[in-house]
Amino acid sequence: MLKLTQRYLAVNFIAPFTMSLFFFVAFLLTFQLFRIIKIVISKGVEWSLVFELMGHIAISFIPMAVPLSCLFATIYTLNKLSDDSEIVAMRSFGMTKSKLFLPFLISALFIGACIYSLNNKVIPASKTQFKNTIIRLTSRGVLTDIKEGQFFTEVAGVTLFADTVIDKGRKMYNVFIQQEGKGNLLEQVVTAKEGALIKIKNEEWSIPSVRLHLTDGTIVKRFKDTNKDLEKILFKEYDFPLASGGAVNNFVTKDGMRTNAELRSEIKKATALAVKKKLSRKDRERSMAKTKLELWSRINTPLLCFVFILIGFSLGIKHGRGKSKNSSGRALFVLLGYYSLFFLGVSFARKGIVPAYVVVFAPTIILASIGAYFYKKLDWAS
Repeated sequence: MLKLTQRYLAVNFIAPFTMSLFFFVAFLLTFQLFRIIKIVISKGVEWSLVFELMGHIAISFIPMAVPLSCLFATIYTLNKLSDDSEIVAMRSFGMTKSKLFLPFLISALFIGACIYSLNNKVIPASKTQFKNTIIRLTSRGVLTDIKEGQFFTEVAGVTLFADTVIDKGRKMYNVFIQQEGKGNLLEQVVTAKEGALIKIKNEEWSIPSVRLHLTDGTIVKRFKDTNKDLEKILFKEYDFPLASGGAVNNFVTKDGMRTNAELRSEIKKATALAVKKKLSRKDRERSMAKTKLELWSRINTPLLCFVFILIGFSLGIKHGRGKSKNSSGRALFVLLGYYSLFFLGVSFARKGIVPAYVVVFAPTIILASIGAYFYKKLDWAS
């Protein structure tokens, strides 16, 4: 009877969890739809590719949506069972609190294992594929969007102008380029009599590296905080990198697009470099903060699923039919507290003030303590 009851509880949890997961992923996806629609309108993208993009970005939202789904699905399931007096019936034939929690615990372990596996390779691969496809579609317009007598500004930090454009940019005359600088370089201005777009494709991802081959021109660089304010260079031939995605070989730059092994490798390299440069502890933490936050967050997400299910279990059970504890309101309060503490810690971690693992795990430990308190306080006898 107990095994049958526990299977019944697990089955009742699956449907609300699936619906909650779909809702949260769809909600998060709406924030990316504007970007995708803009590309569809301006680049003439096929609808099959649009759905592929939406699929990749939806997969990347799963780690954020799963813990929330665990919390609200557990609360909904137990609220419904309490309202239908099924919890009372289970208690009447001697089902203990721990045995009632067991199917939810097993569900948490299964969900946690799945999300950890997805976070290892599948989700980074989806993020990489999404970014690669966006760059490929965006760069498709490099050959078509450059118009003569008009400023072209689709490449970040670069303004391009040409008096004459022939054959979709394969030949240009009287070219002017203004590029924002970094560090001591304020800006650089490139002028040339002639220019031609050169497109080199990466075979694996079909991501073009677009360069503008210029002839007979000058480069003027303007500096700050140096002995010389201007530097002028004359050139016969010069290749100006124009691709919005940067060099293909260095494409994967975001930590979310790396596997767990690659993240650990990056941390080791950064640690060795910090030791070599004799950086302080604060500077070391600041230089590796983003990578460490990504790695520890992937480990923390399965734990968070268990903690949220524990809190949902403690808040979801009612003391009787019709007696409401405003479970959803209390759950929202817990969520706001957790994420406020987490994002506050992230800001400290990026400044090197607090180690990344403390920022990631401390809110989860506090939340687990709150969940354990609610679980212990749950009056099972009355």
